[in-house]
Amino acid sequence: MKHLYLAFILVFSLSLSAQVSNHAVRDCMGNSNSIYQALGTGKALIVTSNGFDCSICVSKAGSWGNWATANKASVNVWGAMTLTYSNAIPTCSQALNWVNSHGWSDIYTFIDSSEYFFEAGTPRYLVYSPVDSSLIYTGGSESQARNAALNAAASVTIKENSLETMQYFYQNGLLSFRKVPAGNTLVEIYNLAGKKERTFTLRKDRRDYPLSDLPKGIYLMRMTNEQSAITRKIVVS
Repeated sequence: MKHLYLAFILVFSLSLSAQVSNHAVRDCMGNSNSIYQALGTGKALIVTSNGFDCSICVSKAGSWGNWATANKASVNVWGAMTLTYSNAIPTCSQALNWVNSHGWSDIYTFIDSSEYFFEAGTPRYLVYSPVDSSLIYTGGSESQARNAALNAAASVTIKENSLETMQYFYQNGLLSFRKVPAGNTLVEIYNLAGKKERTFTLRKDRRDYPLSDLPKGIYLMRMTNEQSAITRKIVVS
């Protein structure tokens, strides 16, 4: 039994440090967002899973509004809203009232209709690192979630010969790269709905890739090598 317990702890730890899959959401104003898009800003991401009918969530909502505003330069905060004790479908009116009542002007608030971030009660907090898009905390402690997010944001540093210093630009139908680091870099292009549109391996001897057949718009570019992983926004025009 002891060996099984240790194995469970190891698997759980590994699952928290692995790169998460992208998940796209949309708020009641029609503004779309996704995990990769939020992390592509270079900021950490906290998702607060709250129930409109959860008294603990209500009591903590004001402090989250203040904290999000105070730390918006380094942390993105999302409010994933559900109903904890009811099977009814939450409404946009409830979301708007919540935002106005608790000062959530700097929290991206949406109805978590699929309950993607919800798990056995609220409030629940999930923290994602901008360094490698990994889930670094999940649980019910707001202090631990906030500390994890601030530490992750502080760990974003610029390193020589790394993905962070690589330059890229889109022009005349080509996505071009400069200051490409040594080794192979996997590049994945996603649309804002989370669909993967392109996958290719970037090498120092090939730096230009055609994207002219993609519809015009904003895309998310995920780049991964042996050292790190980052997400950046590109505009195909």
